[in-house]
Amino acid sequence: MRFNPSNTPDIDMPAYEEVKTTSLTTHNGQRLSPKEDRFITLYIKYADSGQAAREAGYTIRESVKNKDAAYVKKGYEMLSKDYIKDEIAYRMEEYRDAQIADTKEVLMYLTRVMRGEEKDQFGLDVSISDRTSAAKELNRRIQEIESNTDRAGSKEVHLVLRRE
Repeated sequence: MRFNPSNTPDIDMPAYEEVKTTSLTTHNGQRLSPKEDRFITLYIKYADSGQAAREAGYTIRESVKNKDAAYVKKGYEMLSKDYIKDEIAYRMEEYRDAQIADTKEVLMYLTRVMRGEEKDQFGLDVSISDRTSAAKELNRRIQEIESNTDRAGSKEVHLVLRRE
């Protein structure tokens, strides 16, 4: 393919985005190849090392008769690397943490219910009793945070709201 200057994007155009190539790294700085990164993601998705190795793009020699077994073997080989296992465990922990609501998210939900911005499962407005219950719960939680502030100073509030 020949270089054609008319096909290059104009740098001054606002739609131009520079593509940055960054190396893939684990949470502790170990470099990953793109295939290793895809393998980790797919292994978490499927919990099957053979399928993850196949879809990540690892190749098996043509002379191998049982390709499924060869992909499983490649998957086990990948799982035998400590940095791969550590990264899988780290990403799974991040996924689990993301599934749990933090304090700020709970307070935002209670506020939306109290203000009538949330709907029930049928798309109807939340009842007055539910809005009142949310207001009481929100008030209780805010008072709890304020009492922690009074006892331990502003440092405690910082620790309570740190998971944002």
